[in-house]
Amino acid sequence: MHSIKAHMRELKAPFVLIYLSLMGFLCIYSVQRYLHLRFEPMSCLSFMGIIFGVYTLNRFTDTAEDFTNDIGRLLFFQRKRSFLAIAILSLAASMGFLLWAEKLNWMHCLLLAMGFAYSYRVVPWFDRASGFQLLRIKEMTFLKNLSVSFLWGAAVFVVPIAYSGIVAFDHKMVWLLASGLFVSTFNNTLFDDILDEAGDRVAGIKTLPTTWGVRRSEFMLMALDLVWLGAVAALYSARHVDGAHALFLAFLGIYPFFYLVPHLRTKTNKGWIDLLAETDLLFFAVGMLLLSFR
Repeated sequence: MHSIKAHMRELKAPFVLIYLSLMGFLCIYSVQRYLHLRFEPMSCLSFMGIIFGVYTLNRFTDTAEDFTNDIGRLLFFQRKRSFLAIAILSLAASMGFLLWAEKLNWMHCLLLAMGFAYSYRVVPWFDRASGFQLLRIKEMTFLKNLSVSFLWGAAVFVVPIAYSGIVAFDHKMVWLLASGLFVSTFNNTLFDDILDEAGDRVAGIKTLPTTWGVRRSEFMLMALDLVWLGAVAALYSARHVDGAHALFLAFLGIYPFFYLVPHLRTKTNKGWIDLLAETDLLFFAVGMLLLSFR
């Protein structure tokens, strides 16, 4: 039994990479369906390849965090160095195809640049305590969460729209849906930091929970979700959104409570609560597909 559990923990590391990559594919596809665009498999696959490459590179630069938070993940990638080569090939193939097909746009370039700056210390920064230094975006408190949330929220709409070259679509609803994904992803990334607070503090990693405290971070998430729900209710009351869109947008603000509340009650740091938090992208894509049938 112990060996089975150890094997399952080891498989979790590549599973998360594959899951996030597949969610990138599914999210792009769901937006194509929602906007009634022609299905462009290479748009989905190239985005999937960029996501896989960026997140895999991050696994090889998060050694300090993984040593304290998930030693199994650290050991897996230290033994499987071939994943680094696969990540580089995935990025090269995705960007190469987009360049060849003349479909490379500013969002693809931003994803690649932000992904590299997220994992490697290339961002110049100055503060009074440490002076001038190079940092990863991941080491810049609050910007880490904002950058990841913004890129997911914007990219899954900009990539298929720019790839298809369309100009006529409902801008208002796209902005609202992208904002909803931003809120959902911000919840996910900050909640992940909350779960890793103890290990990040030992490793000296500055996240919102290690800087502001876990309680304040939890309060921030709940406040953000309540403000979002209030905004959705106001938009629906003013008839700026219909019932189906309002229900979906409200769900994006309600869903985080399904993992926040159990965490607050039980203080379970990993396991099924962590898994529940990671399903936000799946629910977003399913919701977009359901809206596309209207």
